[in-house]
Amino acid sequence: MSTVKQVSIDGEEKPVMHACGHDVHITSLIGTAHQMAARKDQWAGTLVLIAQPAEERIGGAKLMMDDGLYTRFPKPDYAMAFHISADTPTGQLSIGEGIASSSSDSVDIIVHGVGAHGASPHRGKDPIVMGAEIIMALQTIISREIAPLKPGVITVGSFHSGFKHNIISDKAVMQLTVRSDDEDTRAKLLEGIKRIATNVGRMNGLPEDKLPKVLVSHESTPANYNDAALTKRVKGVFAARFGEEVFDNKPREGMGAEDFAYLVEPNTDVPGVYFSVGGTPQADFDREKAGGAPVPSHHSPFFKIAPRESVTLGTEAMTAAALDLLSKND
Repeated sequence: MSTVKQVSIDGEEKPVMHACGHDVHITSLIGTAHQMAARKDQWAGTLVLIAQPAEERIGGAKLMMDDGLYTRFPKPDYAMAFHISADTPTGQLSIGEGIASSSSDSVDIIVHGVGAHGASPHRGKDPIVMGAEIIMALQTIISREIAPLKPGVITVGSFHSGFKHNIISDKAVMQLTVRSDDEDTRAKLLEGIKRIATNVGRMNGLPEDKLPKVLVSHESTPANYNDAALTKRVKGVFAARFGEEVFDNKPREGMGAEDFAYLVEPNTDVPGVYFSVGGTPQADFDREKAGGAPVPSHHSPFFKIAPRESVTLGTEAMTAAALDLLSKND
């Protein structure tokens, strides 16, 4: 487990580690570049390799697009990316048509109250109580406003207020992550958050100029969909290269997000495919199944993957797909 710390973008010192596997991605990107350079006689065209920054804050891809990625540099006919997966055994790939990753929006809710002594709550307006009411009411958006077969997530990851046992604070701040698989659901979730937060303030008697503020951060990305025809083609390449047993076909269970979506949005006319590369040894899954320690997830302080196996498979998969898409026979 990493003990390294650094000053983050918000100016605070925090622990840091490769807790999502992006070191694997960059190493495989370099490996793919080496492999493609060594096989120049096997393909034709232009290969564009993108080392995108700031994926964890889901801001890098949009900034690159805004900076002219597809106008200052060759616009690709296809775009591909992969992510290492702690939920998939090493030696296996996960790829499918349609939804590949969910949309994500980072939302801040600022609740203004009126400070008072904790022994005289009637003299104030408690932002912690209002914040708790907002948090519980937010879950009704998913359970009562979104169709049961439309996935959505509203998670409150941070709730800060006050600094002493017997003081009612005058402010509470919450940080949320909001996930969906389509733009209609995404809009309903964000509208619902604003409506609930605002009206909880009204319900508690706050004046209009003190109502809770809902701020949607620039750290957001739309849902990412794999192009059907390109996915079929790339999956066929993987099957021919590695055999059908390489595929991990278990259903998608989480709503992870990925700003690769900006590179393949419908308005770009660039078909894309995004797949996962297994990162956890099968023995670790077997241990968990037998009642042992669970397999650490991404962003866990205990996150780890098998580096050599992961980098090798990621590089081989990317190289095989790139060689096919840049084939001289096309």
